Amino acid sequence: MECTRKEFLAVLAAGFTSLGLSGFSQAADPLPSPGTRRKGRPKEIAVEWLGHGSFKFVSKSGKVILLDPWLSTNPKVPTRYRNCDGFDKVDLLLFTHGHVDHFMLPDVKKLVARYDPDIIAPWELDFFIKSEIPRARCMTFQLANIGATYDYHGVKISMVNAVHSSGAQLTGFTGTNKYMGRPVGYVLCFEDNMTIYHSGDTALMSDMQLVIGDYYKPDLAILPIGNVFTMGPKEAAHACKLIRPAFVIPEHYGTFPALEQTAAAFVKYLRIAAPGTQPLVMTPGKSLLV
Repeated sequence: MECTRKEFLAVLAAGFTSLGLSGFSQAADPLPSPGTRRKGRPKEIAVEWLGHGSFKFVSKSGKVILLDPWLSTNPKVPTRYRNCDGFDKVDLLLFTHGHVDHFMLPDVKKLVARYDPDIIAPWELDFFIKSEIPRARCMTFQLANIGATYDYHGVKISMVNAVHSSGAQLTGFTGTNKYMGRPVGYVLCFEDNMTIYHSGDTALMSDMQLVIGDYYKPDLAILPIGNVFTMGPKEAAHACKLIRPAFVIPEHYGTFPALEQTAAAFVKYLRIAAPGTQPLVMTPGKSLLV
């Protein structure tokens, strides 16, 4: 049974009466099968790094998913995307947290106006987007908090924990900081069980072994290595030891002077900590198939 945001909040205000709660009984989408790592399958999922923490994924069925699209002021973004165009289409926007290098409101407004995508974000950030962009198609009642999974046209998307902060600086890197809820990461299980974990901005954490590695078992991990705000190269290499992915893409480094770390340093530590994980060092604007 579908319900509106207004109806849901009215139920909360009424104290969760039994009548109100009955309207939210729905069959849950199946979780990704734990223990299923993809082996011997054709490479059909396109991954493109847009610089910093921003990525584009294209599913087997052609769904285009942008994760943390920081475009207009991202010094590493490919030129063709800088004006928030250059995409043939955008089906879904995924946001991990409110920091300006991951969520920039003017970029989101342009993407919504041009492509009319669905939007998934943590609960508080989701509501903020809707308040600023009334036409935005925020999927607040499909996926809005840590631990949940939603089947988006065959791509099972799980919102998972991250250890970071999540304030939004709406005027750039200076100005008032607005609380935007918890930071998150995502696990995307594609149609053929190819599973990608994008950690978002995070520190090294035990969830990487107990939840990500033991349960979701991703084939590919995308991890920050920049230090200062997130894990550095050594911590990210140890994260691979916990997660045990077949492949890893380093990201969130080299964008500006504070993030002076290099992929070479990460690869050096990776060979020691997790020699079974193959690094995939990407160039912004270049796609690879996984």
